[in-house]
Amino acid sequence: MNFDMQKSFPSRVSIIGAARSGLAAAEFFIGKGSDVLISDTCDEVKLVKILSDKGINNVRYEASAHTDRVLDCDLIVLSPGVPSDIPILVKARERKIPVWSEMELGFRASKATFLAVTGSTGKSTTVSLLGEALNAGGKDAVVAGNIGIPVISIVHQVPKDSYVVAEVSSFQLETIDTFRPMAAAVLNFMKNHLDRYACEDDYYNAKKEIARNFTKDNVLVLNANDDRLCEWANEMRHRTQIVWFGADVPGEDSFWIDGLLLKYRFRGNNGVVLNVNDMVIKGHHNYENACVASALAMVSGADVTGIAKGICSFKGLKHRLEYVDEINKIRFYNDSKSTTAESILVAVKAFPKGVHLIAGGRDKFCDFTTVNDAIKEHVTDVTLIGEAADRMERVWNGLTTIKRAATLDAAIDCAMENAVPGEVVVFSPGCSSFDMFKNYEERGDVFKQLVCKRNVTK
Repeated sequence: MNFDMQKSFPSRVSIIGAARSGLAAAEFFIGKGSDVLISDTCDEVKLVKILSDKGINNVRYEASAHTDRVLDCDLIVLSPGVPSDIPILVKARERKIPVWSEMELGFRASKATFLAVTGSTGKSTTVSLLGEALNAGGKDAVVAGNIGIPVISIVHQVPKDSYVVAEVSSFQLETIDTFRPMAAAVLNFMKNHLDRYACEDDYYNAKKEIARNFTKDNVLVLNANDDRLCEWANEMRHRTQIVWFGADVPGEDSFWIDGLLLKYRFRGNNGVVLNVNDMVIKGHHNYENACVASALAMVSGADVTGIAKGICSFKGLKHRLEYVDEINKIRFYNDSKSTTAESILVAVKAFPKGVHLIAGGRDKFCDFTTVNDAIKEHVTDVTLIGEAADRMERVWNGLTTIKRAATLDAAIDCAMENAVPGEVVVFSPGCSSFDMFKNYEERGDVFKQLVCKRNVTK
């Protein structure tokens, strides 16, 4: 079955997962007159409260399991947190019932032009920089997707001549069909989400789906310093346009950092976008994110002066190495969005030394050895929490002092114990939040509350 979301809508829709994207999809279809079933594995009391709090009353639902009731539909919309190979979806595909991610739904329902970003780390900052660059560069843009704003929830406010800047996860890309942004960037391929994927290649291949439908009319922006992406570029050259970031690739369109300058060579033009000293957010990783934002903004035709203005004025995101407070001249940083080993690496390398690191959570089986050298060079001690603590301790044993704490509150006490003025406490979990918290936002908010409480009572 194929639905033109500009003209017609399925009469019966099943939505699997009652989180943000699933609820947004439910509201959309209810508004279009579709008969909606929401299926979630949480208990009925919790699901009823979720629906009630959202004001979704005229909907059928099932709790505790995904039953064959899901199959009584014309379309299934899958929340990203739910694996795309669960038994009920195997049955759905056998019956030729289409299964879409909310990203696919939003793309089909929108008349706007899409620009998309995926990768293992840096997605949220990059799409935020791109949104600022476009808006300051003369283009109307809205940032949505995996950053926390379902695309389907903003479709009605984005006209045809505007842009949707979409942060896209591998989970969302598992169930796309027609999704084809005008341009897309893949920031990096790093070992991640091996709690969901059988092997690294399965994860990387899911990311590659972002260019599944690309032609020569599209642009694929890739990291010139990532060997896997360079190899993939060789496969994609015959299908689409390639633009590089992170290095000056001779003879090819590129965006890169040269000293303090963000330079570009693009469609026959050469120039400088900005001086990184003028950016509010610092760090080489953010300068490379700015390269990506500049590339995608230029693809859209945004004004270069405006691009620079937008990028330089961006102040950063909550939970991304966010300054929280200072207690006894010890500074505290909330990096709760850190869910990979590479995110920890970026966080601890942002400080020359004297880092008291708090890490841990639900294990995604990242390769924590990638942080070893940075731990030795930058970290005074590590306090570990959560389900991944045992494995992280085994990997980092002998590199620095390792402590354990049962709660985040206790971990802050441990981290402060030997900290001296001028040093920093950095909460960069490197793991998902679901063993102890609802999501990374709640985790970061709790950390900030606990730190600020100590400042009041010190």
